[in-house]
Amino acid sequence: MGRSNKGLHRPALQAWVRACKDQSNPDKKITGMLLPFTGLRVNTFCHIHGPTWLTWIDADTTETNDNDPPKLKVPNAGVCHKNGDTSPCTNCEDEGEFTTKYDDERDIPLAKTWNNFNKGGHYDFTTQELGLRKLCKSYFKVTRDDIGNEMIAGDGISEGTVNKWLKQIAVDAQIGLERGLTDDARFDEKVPDVYPHDMRGTFIMQLIRNNMQRTKLIKYTGHDHVSSLEDYEERVADETDAREFLDHI
Repeated sequence: MGRSNKGLHRPALQAWVRACKDQSNPDKKITGMLLPFTGLRVNTFCHIHGPTWLTWIDADTTETNDNDPPKLKVPNAGVCHKNGDTSPCTNCEDEGEFTTKYDDERDIPLAKTWNNFNKGGHYDFTTQELGLRKLCKSYFKVTRDDIGNEMIAGDGISEGTVNKWLKQIAVDAQIGLERGLTDDARFDEKVPDVYPHDMRGTFIMQLIRNNMQRTKLIKYTGHDHVSSLEDYEERVADETDAREFLDHI
């Protein structure tokens, strides 16, 4: 049996956001911020293409109508732009085409703020500025004539690079005590037990904390059925040692 998803609990997520904002490497920063607030699977994330995947109502500003925020438009198929050309990378299934292995086509709004639940009970939180919209607008080309990166690190990255960057952020966030430590040959010492798929779990857990209705939630995650959320609901319930707040589901 493979490793189960271990989305970040409330204290770790607070430390994670803080560590991401402090990153001096913009590639690591955008990776650490986008993954837990969009829920993309890592292969899909490695194919983000700014000019065709990101939409702004007004490309000249980062301030948009909250009722129609900028979105990350996840395709189920499209041209592979990795490494600066349109030939398929090793993860693409069809010649010249990027086909997501598990993800369905969907639009994921880019959050302007986030609810920090590391304050006590389930409903005790503070709403804080996330900065994700401005970060995406400054990092990516959001139109073909814009300046910026077309993909992460310019022309795309590998899943191994994402894995390494997330572990480096986890070290900076000092969440090893909560997460436990794991061996990684790329590091001299044990590092926090964090993997890319945990970021997807973090996104789902945050939507559950935000009391999002289940059928709406799976439209953002790409799951086929709400039953897929049960493990994440259990993990969120463990945070409070109570299950009553799940009664709304």
